[in-house]
Amino acid sequence: MNKAVLWLASAAVFASGLVSISGQQKESAAAASSSAVEQQTRTDEKHSKPILDALQLKDADKETKLRPILTQHFKALNAWHDQNDPQIKALWGEFDKARKAKSETGWNAALEKIDGVYASFKPEHEKFDKEMATLLTPEQIETVKDAMTVGKVQFTFKGYHDIFPGLKDEDKAFILKNLKAAREEAIDAGSMNEKSAFFKKYKIKIEAYLNTHGFDVKESYRVFDAKVKAEKDAKKAGAPTEVKK
Repeated sequence: MNKAVLWLASAAVFASGLVSISGQQKESAAAASSSAVEQQTRTDEKHSKPILDALQLKDADKETKLRPILTQHFKALNAWHDQNDPQIKALWGEFDKARKAKSETGWNAALEKIDGVYASFKPEHEKFDKEMATLLTPEQIETVKDAMTVGKVQFTFKGYHDIFPGLKDEDKAFILKNLKAAREEAIDAGSMNEKSAFFKKYKIKIEAYLNTHGFDVKESYRVFDAKVKAEKDAKKAGAPTEVKK
């Protein structure tokens, strides 16, 4: 076999190898792309399923239209938090530190900064509200927001009923109004801890109100905690519950 033939044979083998490598790279890229799509689908379903389960629409057309609204909103929310979470977490840390120090000036300053950061997400928040309003009733939109905050409004509202017996209708209205305001901000939070932090923000307002409307908040918590402890102790001992006030 002469040199020309050997060279041609070698070139053919080399070219075949390149085609093989190229094919493997394409297969690898396709597999990665498919995996990314599957991961995104699972993420979308994770966010949307609790909402759709809570709504129980029983209307396939409406659900089909709602799904992309939820998907696009959560993508925007996640992207925003990827960019802003380091700053937000630091500010919530300032808020918690000020609360422990009972520094009203400090926690108000931290909350003002947090509100300033979240101002850049407001257009997406308002867009989400408007898009939902084209498909859902006000009651259904409430259901969506309750699902996004794991029912914290009603859970916390019941807690206030239990801790502060004797609440008047106007007291209940004030509490509920502020809990729903907390929920409105908490739906933009990026984690459950942050959702709870927004409710703590409004807990300050609610407790300040109660202290000026016939309730001793600190004492009410003490009595309630003692009652819960006595009930637990009695359950363990199998004895009737008695709480000393």
